[in-house]
Parts: sequence; structure tokens; C-alpha cells
Amino acid sequence: MNTTYLTLEIKRIVRSPQFTIFTIGMPVAMYLLFGAIFGDYVLDNGLHSSTQTMIGMAAYGASGGALFTGTRVAQERTDGWQRQLRLTPMRGPGYLAVKVASAMAVALPVLLAIFFVGFLRGEPLTAAEWGRQLVFLWAATLPFAVLGLAIGLFGKGDTVGAVTGALMMPLGMLGGLWIPLEILPGWMATVAHFVPTYWLRRVGLDPLTHASGTWVAVLVLAGWLVLPALVVVRRFRLDTARL
Repeated sequence: MNTTYLTLEIKRIVRSPQFTIFTIGMPVAMYLLFGAIFGDYVLDNGLHSSTQTMIGMAAYGASGGALFTGTRVAQERTDGWQRQLRLTPMRGPGYLAVKVASAMAVALPVLLAIFFVGFLRGEPLTAAEWGRQLVFLWAATLPFAVLGLAIGLFGKGDTVGAVTGALMMPLGMLGGLWIPLEILPGWMATVAHFVPTYWLRRVGLDPLTHASGTWVAVLVLAGWLVLPALVVVRRFRLDTARL
């Protein structure tokens, strides 16, 4: 992986005001809002409702931050930046790896910000639980980084942002990241099993409630990682062949 290009990519993202406002600020604001709406009481699974809200919004913010890497990729394709990079010694796998790594780098501060606010609000987690859930959720964001890359390789610079934003709404709602699935209609809870955000939420919550099935969530997310990865490789090869 070209670490110089990766460093420049991360600096470019972090310096963007949109990154701070929408990628970090919005999920934090939603956590405070939904946390105030749902309050703090002990659920049947022993978890505090505010902690469940925090995990849901952390998953939403991290997955959204990773998905939006497609916006930058689509814009680079539109501007001809990818064509320029193909004239350099950088190979296609290196370019794709940098994009995925930068997407993961974007997801990390989102998680840190929400967890920091959660800590200030007094979420009752131990030091080990804070660290473990941070690592689990961050690692489970990888499929969304690859999915965002796939979207960016198919879309155009002026439309991918809107498409990704529209996609995040059902992913957040059906995945139970905004509102607990327990209070949603039964059909929505059924549909939730088919969206990756549901399993991302499970990775964040199951270890805290000592529920079984975390490995099932990991396997499902692995499937959501492999399929977009195959699409990315195929699409990138077709784009290269056209040059």
C-alpha cells in the first residue's frame, strides 16, 4: 500500500468541513437526541437503553462515514483523477487498498467521538467493554468501506452523494440503529435480517448482553464484504481495460 498517498488522502478528508459537520457532528447530535427521547432505563437484556442507543448511533456513524468514501471515488472518476493515477507506478490494487484504508480511517474518529460523548454522559461500561466494542465495531465497518467503494466505481460524482445518503436512511432504520427494532412493526424486524447494519448492530450489542450469535453476525458481514469486493475488482478491471 502506498502510505504517502494514504496519508494525503486522510489529510484531505480530515481537513474538509463536511467531514467534521456531517460525518462526526451529525451522528453525535443524533445520539444526544435519541438518547434524550428514549431515556435511560434497564432493558430486559440487562443493558441500559442509553447504551443501546449509543451503540446504534456509533454503528450508524461509522458505517455512514465508510460508505461515503464512494462519493470521493466517483468524483475522482468524473474529474479524471483515476485516469491520471493509472499513468503513475501505482497499481490498481494499491489504489483500491488506499481507498478502503482511508474509509476505515474516517470511521474511527466517528466511533471515538460518540464513545467519548457516551463516556461523558455516564454510560455504564467497563474499560474493557469500551475498548472491545470500539475494536469490534471498527472492524465490522470494513464491509461498508468496500460497499462504498463499489458504489463510487459505478456512480457519477454529482449523484453518488445523494444515492449514498438515501441508502443510509433505510440502513439506519431497518438495521435498528435509530430506533430499537423491538418497537418497530414486525415486518420491519424481519426485513432487518437482510441488511448489513442489523448485523453490525449485533456485533456491537451481543457481547454486552452476553447473547450468542456474534459469530453469525461476523459471518454475515463477511459475506457482505466478499460480494462488494468481487464487484469492485471486476469494475476496476473493466475501467482499466477501457483506457
